[in-house]
Amino acid sequence: MWWLLLLPTLVLADTVATDEKVLGVYYFTPMFGHVHQSSVGTSASLTTIQCSHPVKVIESSKVSVGAEWAYVQVADYRGFLLKQFLSEKRPDCFQGKYPKFFDAFNLDLAELYYWGRLNDQYIQGETRVK
Repeated sequence: MWWLLLLPTLVLADTVATDEKVLGVYYFTPMFGHVHQSSVGTSASLTTIQCSHPVKVIESSKVSVGAEWAYVQVADYRGFLLKQFLSEKRPDCFQGKYPKFFDAFNLDLAELYYWGRLNDQYIQGETRVK
């Protein structure tokens, strides 16, 4: 009978969960990057990810996302990634093409963080110079 006391909480939790919708599983395309706390490129990093890492793109009425950003879930973290870094197909990554060479770098967590932040600040696009 103790579970009757939890019933309103369980029903409320179920209605909150239905507010979100998984739009699909996408793959991260740059070599390194970060899942951000907010939809600003300089915001705090929640976790570091590598090329070809799968992420769930989520739609939620509680989270406002700009046109350039996607609200994502990576493991236990929910945050933001630039949409230009996501692909529906698993990309061919340097790490996958040359695993022995990449493993020889022996990158630690601090270096992965650094390279991910560097990629976040790198502006990609085409030049307009003629």
